[in-house]
Amino acid sequence: MSLPALAAKYQPIVISLVLLAMATGAVTYVTIPRREDPEFTIRVCVVSTSWPGAPAETVEELVTDKIEQKLISIEEVHLTRSTTVTGQSTVFVELEDNVPPSDIQKVWDKVRARVDLVPMPASDVRPVVNDEFGDTAVLLLAIHQTPTHGRPEIRPQDAYSARQLEIYAEDVQDALRLLPGVAKVDMFGQRQEAIYIETDLANWSQIALTTAQLESLARERNIIEAGGQLDTVTGHYSVNTGGEFNAVDEIQQIASTVHTDGGDNSVPLAELGLTVTRGLEDPANYLCRYGDVTHSTPAVMLGLTMKSGSNIIEVCNAANARVKEMMDVERRLPPDIAVTAVSDQSESVAKKIRDVMINVIEAVLIVVIVVYLVVGFRTAFVMAANIPIVVLITLGIVALFGVQLEQISLAAMIISLGLLVDNAVQVCDQARTNQIAGMAPFPAAIDGANTLAIPMLVGTLTTMAAFLPMLISLEGGGKEYVYSLPVTVSTTLALSWLLAMSLCVILAGVFIRAPQPDESGSPVLAGFAVLSRWSSRWRKRTADGSESRTGHRSTENLAFRTYGVIGHIAVAAKWTTALCVLILMVGIMTLPVSSEFFPEADGTQFAVKILLPETATIDQTDQVALKVEAAIRKLATEGDVTVPRLRSMRTMVGGGGARWHLGWEPEPKTRSYAEILVRTTDSSVTKEYAERVREVCQRGDPSLDIDPIVGARIVPVQLALGPPADPLVFRISGNGFADPVVLRTAADRLKEIVDQQPETWDVSDSWGVDGLQVRVAVDQDRAVLAGVTNSQVAQTLHSYYSGLQLTTFREGDHQVPVYFRLQASQRQSISGLQEAFVEGDNGKIPLASLARLHPGFELARVERRNMNRTIEVSSRMEPGVTGNDVVARVLKSDPMRDLEAGLPIGYWIEPGGSYEESAEAGGQMMTSFGISFLLIVLCLIFQYNGWSKPLVILSTLPLALVGAWLGLFLSDKSLGFMPQLGILALFGIVLNTAIIFIEFADILITQRALAKRATGSAEGPIVGLSVAEFRGCLVDAGKQRMLPIFLTTATTVGGLIPLALSGGPLWEGLAYCMIVGLILTTTLTLVIVPAFYAILVETFGVQPVKLPEPQEG
Repeated sequence: MSLPALAAKYQPIVISLVLLAMATGAVTYVTIPRREDPEFTIRVCVVSTSWPGAPAETVEELVTDKIEQKLISIEEVHLTRSTTVTGQSTVFVELEDNVPPSDIQKVWDKVRARVDLVPMPASDVRPVVNDEFGDTAVLLLAIHQTPTHGRPEIRPQDAYSARQLEIYAEDVQDALRLLPGVAKVDMFGQRQEAIYIETDLANWSQIALTTAQLESLARERNIIEAGGQLDTVTGHYSVNTGGEFNAVDEIQQIASTVHTDGGDNSVPLAELGLTVTRGLEDPANYLCRYGDVTHSTPAVMLGLTMKSGSNIIEVCNAANARVKEMMDVERRLPPDIAVTAVSDQSESVAKKIRDVMINVIEAVLIVVIVVYLVVGFRTAFVMAANIPIVVLITLGIVALFGVQLEQISLAAMIISLGLLVDNAVQVCDQARTNQIAGMAPFPAAIDGANTLAIPMLVGTLTTMAAFLPMLISLEGGGKEYVYSLPVTVSTTLALSWLLAMSLCVILAGVFIRAPQPDESGSPVLAGFAVLSRWSSRWRKRTADGSESRTGHRSTENLAFRTYGVIGHIAVAAKWTTALCVLILMVGIMTLPVSSEFFPEADGTQFAVKILLPETATIDQTDQVALKVEAAIRKLATEGDVTVPRLRSMRTMVGGGGARWHLGWEPEPKTRSYAEILVRTTDSSVTKEYAERVREVCQRGDPSLDIDPIVGARIVPVQLALGPPADPLVFRISGNGFADPVVLRTAADRLKEIVDQQPETWDVSDSWGVDGLQVRVAVDQDRAVLAGVTNSQVAQTLHSYYSGLQLTTFREGDHQVPVYFRLQASQRQSISGLQEAFVEGDNGKIPLASLARLHPGFELARVERRNMNRTIEVSSRMEPGVTGNDVVARVLKSDPMRDLEAGLPIGYWIEPGGSYEESAEAGGQMMTSFGISFLLIVLCLIFQYNGWSKPLVILSTLPLALVGAWLGLFLSDKSLGFMPQLGILALFGIVLNTAIIFIEFADILITQRALAKRATGSAEGPIVGLSVAEFRGCLVDAGKQRMLPIFLTTATTVGGLIPLALSGGPLWEGLAYCMIVGLILTTTLTLVIVPAFYAILVETFGVQPVKLPEPQEG
């Protein structure tokens, strides 16, 4: 007994199982984890090493290179890339894609072990390994002060100190850590306190006290060690030495032994002319502010990362509720302290899920309306009911495979809507056709499902074969990122076929009824019938037809008759038809379509990068950031706006802080860098707002009292969907410690070439300008006579100007470092070096007597890739332009070829950024396409046990690509990851259409051949049929498939139209390529498949079917 017959026989069981599965899916929908992007392992860790004051080239040679040598030999390491600046080394370690997530932590442990083996140039230089670099904060909170009592600004006397803000932030941090689903809560932007013991050179040179002695005195006085334990007859005691500082006054009272004529005396530091002050670390490592339309104020940031498998909406809602409880109920924060979200991914996730659910509802309504207009309400109900049922049950199943609700799984559901409708349409249409032919409802439904079971199964398997190879061909992060796509699509398709063979049969038997002889069954067909009768009377002809078991209608309307004429012409002129289609395909494929792996996001956020020359101080960078903030604030209310564009902004000076979006890579600690995260009030204003920020910062705007900002690069950046990659990047590399002059010369020429492209702006290189340097040339002979070593010279100067950490002052769990250095006036002047004294074995010696000072320039920044020095030339793109197209054009240009030809041996240029990412991902996708093609071929060979019919069916695949290409061209969208998925979906729909067309053609050929054999007139060359009769079978098969093909196309296109119009950049390309592709390919399939089938049979003599042997007697 077949599956449809079993379903009809055991209806209560089938309906009960479906209801149970739907209930499970509904529960899953409520509880399934939600997040913006798939759980995506960024296989990168960062090794940071601080060596204050050391020149960049020295740090590169003694720190960066040593670390890279140790790490590059680890088997799992794919590449190392590093950035070395004055006093800082940052090495990024990227793993191979084939390292499974479960083994990544073991590799990081191996990295730590290797780093520990690297000899460092000084005892206080210690590398730090950060293996949480890829963690993305789903919620970014700013803890800041707000004006009170109706004041527009915060009065200076009312402002909280940086330490007070940090304490409030710690309270919030502790509260959020305890919430379920929270993995960690990191703090960023806090200002470190410090205590400074300062002197002037004149006074210090006269004091018989050295920095080493001062350090020893401070350490001995400030004891932070256990004093031991004591057991007595009365009990057990712990011993506390109580030597911790309890005030700055304590430091001033540190006594130093001074030798005088009267003997040794203990003299406090205050009497030695040393001043002790407590304040913020100077210069600051980071500066952080929160701003809105009215003001900006210092802030501390908290980045909340959630646990794997958690629901982002629940986690963020719980965090916001906990903060509100702290403020309103527990009152643990003062009324003028605010906790404001500057980035909340749960909002965009909720919107995307809501949009998809709306799209599902729209799809159901569109199916009902379209099918009702064509075949009536009963059939429409059965077809439409299939959509929510399949979607709900699919949710319950895919959750078992670890799939969550995120933008890729949502994309899979959108794609699946067009595919799952097809099976229901086929079964319902055939059931209705059988009833028109005279069969009872349930036998008609069972027979229709049985007729289509194998062709639909093969069509389903071929479509699954188009997606499942992604799980094989893709590796690493790419595989994790798209994992939910093939799983969701394949599950949906398999479930759609299973329900079409069971539940649809039951619903078709219960609800679908054939129209009465004098009825059409639908408004549209009624209109066609009226038009057809009018046309018949006008032409003085009638159309009589014979009804067959497969439903050839006795009276054809205008649409069927029109196709009959076109179909006969196409089959009769089969080679001409094939040639015309080929010319059409070639013509369409020559149309220009840009390439972009992932489009820009359309959310409510954009970032503004502020980049100053490498010689800038953090205070200079901060001054520029304040100007940009003011411009952003003024632009928020520009024009006739009822609601300001600006919701909030967060400024980080000195680095990037937390990774607040998957497509954003935070900048490491850099004093010449600042970043402003802007959150708008509506996604519709984000793009224009970012462009206006760029415009006014470059050119100014007198009407808004905004002056152009000079001396800095102001780069508004809109977020990209998917992994981070810059739009245009070229890398110029040289082996090892390559000559920086050669690299810079090539980079300058390449910048000129890129800058000549009209679509580029902000063309720059990653090394920037050289830094300022004062080289101290020590006379070794004089130094030896004076008892001074080079190390002592370096240590003394470091103490004077950068500060020597003497000890740490502890307040509870808060620690404050204590530094010794010169006064600010002497630290800020190069001339002060001439007056410095060096502490040697024989006392303090004037530096001028030992060395000469040579001001000059040095490399301020050195980047490397796989241990080779590398300069990156990058650029931003004008709106509407993709970087991949510009990169491809530059690579083919004559100036680029000349530049590459002129490079010395050992130097080379290669593209990076989005172009490289697209090429790597495209290569993996091509492998996936290859595997898919082989699987599809195997499925068709198993189905037809031969090569001829699979060739006809496979000939339709290029139609899908051509249709998608035309859709992208007409909509001006790029060929990226999502449109590629749309092409795969089109492959499935087109293959399914061709398979079922061949099946119906074979049924008609078999029926008519057997009928002729029964009458003894089977004398034709094609299984007893004449050429005209064979061609008639092909055209009639097309007529029978017209209605279900139209229904599938119309319902799928209708469901995609809302996505195309308002789905945003992620969905628009996919929607347009599928809409145009469906219309074009399904139309051409009804023409090209009969023509190709005719070529195969009539030209090459292939027998279309194998008739059963005649029975004797």
